[in-house]
Amino acid sequence: MTPRKPTLRDVAAAAGVSIAAASFALRDKPGVSPETRERVLAVARDLGYAVNVPARSLRTARYGAIGLYLPPGTTRLPYYTEFAFGVVDAADRLGLSVILLPHRDGDDASPPTAFVDGYIVVDATAKDAGIPAILDTGRPVVSSEQLLGAEDRVAGSVVSDHGTATRELLDHLADRGAERIAILLPPEGTAWSQNVARAYEEWSTERGGIPLSRRIGFVPVPDEVAAAVSQVIEGADAVVVVPSGSAVPALAAVARAGRSVGDDLLLAAYVDEPLNALLTPTVTALDMQPREVGAACLEVLAGDADRFRVHRPLLRVRASTGAAPLGR
Repeated sequence: MTPRKPTLRDVAAAAGVSIAAASFALRDKPGVSPETRERVLAVARDLGYAVNVPARSLRTARYGAIGLYLPPGTTRLPYYTEFAFGVVDAADRLGLSVILLPHRDGDDASPPTAFVDGYIVVDATAKDAGIPAILDTGRPVVSSEQLLGAEDRVAGSVVSDHGTATRELLDHLADRGAERIAILLPPEGTAWSQNVARAYEEWSTERGGIPLSRRIGFVPVPDEVAAAVSQVIEGADAVVVVPSGSAVPALAAVARAGRSVGDDLLLAAYVDEPLNALLTPTVTALDMQPREVGAACLEVLAGDADRFRVHRPLLRVRASTGAAPLGR
């Protein structure tokens, strides 16, 4: 078995200092005494700790700030606000600031104006306005999920295991008695959308079923969610809504169709958010742990983790997938 590479956290623990102090010492930043700096450097040498590519850039940082690029239209969605808070909290521990970057029009090829030493982008593709320009700055970029079309240009990535998570959710619905599971997917183009769709199709085919899916917006409006639900509900005994913000309009659409969620139809959301635990019935979902993922992206950028990390979402079972299997 290949030995685990030491991280900044290991160095800090062995030197008896905080992670922030260890980071300051390794980046030759003010804020620690010469004695502490020497001790941290000695421990790093003894452990064989090597500052990775992003860290080398940040150690000679000019600005002490990170640029955060969220997908257009997502600032009101809980996943992305929680992700941003995770980045901010982790940056604060390392003495860094975070700047939320503006979005560019599709015909504007200039990078967002920001005095930053590196970037974090989430659910992005090389076709996103502003992403090519960010990559062209020459500063390190870490992506949450693969950056489709530019995977080889990022300094690191934190990806969720969507294949395993999708199968776990579908297995749960099947265990509750569902035999025909429909899914509402976001548009093609992002890595997570592709991975979820692939896992759903493979899972359905393995069980001899025919996939039943519809595409809705990345940030969907209630009418399109309702229309998609109405298109699949007649032939389904379970529905999974993938884009964030879809659970409420899906519940309403099911009720208008005369079906009862948790009784004769199971409903699950792919992305958990606080409202799912307050709805009637409460909605089963996958907790993507956005704060942890945001913090992990910052740690990769700052050199406190391997360049590529895989995160596992957690299934949160609630009333919408039934207290008893369907038909009982």
